[in-house]
Amino acid sequence: MKRIKKLISKWFAKKPKVWNLEEGHVIVPAFIDQGVQYYEIKDIFNTFSNRGLLALQVYEEWDMRLKKEDLLDFILAFEKTINNPKEINITNLANIVNMLKERVTFPIATKDIYLKFASVRYFDENESPYVYDPEYNKIKMARWSEEGSTVDDFFILERLGDMLPLPKLSKDDLPSYLEAVQKVADYQLQNIQRLKSQ
Repeated sequence: MKRIKKLISKWFAKKPKVWNLEEGHVIVPAFIDQGVQYYEIKDIFNTFSNRGLLALQVYEEWDMRLKKEDLLDFILAFEKTINNPKEINITNLANIVNMLKERVTFPIATKDIYLKFASVRYFDENESPYVYDPEYNKIKMARWSEEGSTVDDFFILERLGDMLPLPKLSKDDLPSYLEAVQKVADYQLQNIQRLKSQ
């Protein structure tokens, strides 16, 4: 009887996800959050895939401290100001340039860029280790931001430390840094939206 129970439990046990992996790629468990197992490719630099290429794009956003769509808004505001047929407002141009300078010298990037980087690196069993689905990952990032999630800002930054040159911040200091950076970023984007609509 014990043997039959053992066979039944083995048969009904949840089998780990099996991906169709390229030679040399190894998937390892990374962490569990709210009952969901997340994985990563063991050697994150040994992949040439959609996910790897997107990691390069997100790294560029991290390096600029600015998402691509926000940079385009800065450019559009600059163009709108320069192409004004009545007058070119030098003060507005100077403000746009100063906001960009300020942004690229932020001590850390905004939280949305860190979460995006983590969503590229970590995937669950419903995702391909090679292909990044932006819509699915918006949901995943929202889950990580929910109350009860163990994926807090400090957790993300500690885990990304092997890929990004991050400042050494304590768990107590990080929230105030992220809040300050986000307030400045929000203020800048409000100004840019105003300049674009003039």
